[in-house]
Amino acid sequence: MLVQKNLPFFNVVAAGVATLQLSLGMTYERIIMVLGGTAFTKAMITDIKCKINGKVFYQTTGSRLDSMNKYKGIFDAAGFLTLDFTEIFARDEVGQSIGAIGTLQGVASFTIEVTIAGATAPTLESYSILSGPKKLGVVNKLLHYPSSSSVGGKVPVVLPYGVNGGSILKRVYFFHGGNMTGLEVKKNGLVIHESTAAVNEFLQKENKKVPQANLYVYDPIVDNNQSGMVVTADARSFEFNVTLSAADALNVYGEYVDQLGNL
Repeated sequence: MLVQKNLPFFNVVAAGVATLQLSLGMTYERIIMVLGGTAFTKAMITDIKCKINGKVFYQTTGSRLDSMNKYKGIFDAAGFLTLDFTEIFARDEVGQSIGAIGTLQGVASFTIEVTIAGATAPTLESYSILSGPKKLGVVNKLLHYPSSSSVGGKVPVVLPYGVNGGSILKRVYFFHGGNMTGLEVKKNGLVIHESTAAVNEFLQKENKKVPQANLYVYDPIVDNNQSGMVVTADARSFEFNVTLSAADALNVYGEYVDQLGNL
């Protein structure tokens, strides 16, 4: 494992967008951001965008990324926030590295933009966990798809799954306002997942995951076997039907292993 301190973020201010330009050549597995200053918390990061060649492939907020990391069992500490492009608890080394960002060839720029709001004299630095050089292949994506319903009941949520051979789906995170109680997932009309919140969280805890408040996770690799990822290349239809006890606004995040230009 190679650990390297990155170049400084540019424009780290109380309210604004801090930017980091990453060096090219090595393979980025994880990036750990270190928050400091008088007052600067993860909740004050209102947007994170990771871009390759100007295309956003990873986007979330500080607090939601923190919840996703906690669910996966990534160590939580105030002042530290991890961008994980791999699967550190996979059962084998190959599975761990799937989705890492190779920058040896095919990458002209790799940048991170962090939007800060409400901080006081913030500082921000970062460290990369790197492996050997390789060209750009599939990348680990995290993409945001907001949805809402004015009524309760079973409600469809539409998620894209790519046009160039189909994305490979790792997880779907449903951030909700407290009213999501169940989930049904269908591929080509066949049910491949059906759960209530209680059953879903029980299965996750059996596999050492840590369910978070107001976060419902569809996790086909809950047992850390990467072979469980859902291949969508043969999907003629792919449905997500959430059960709501009342009207709710959902912030849905799809986590994929995919070609850069596919979504």
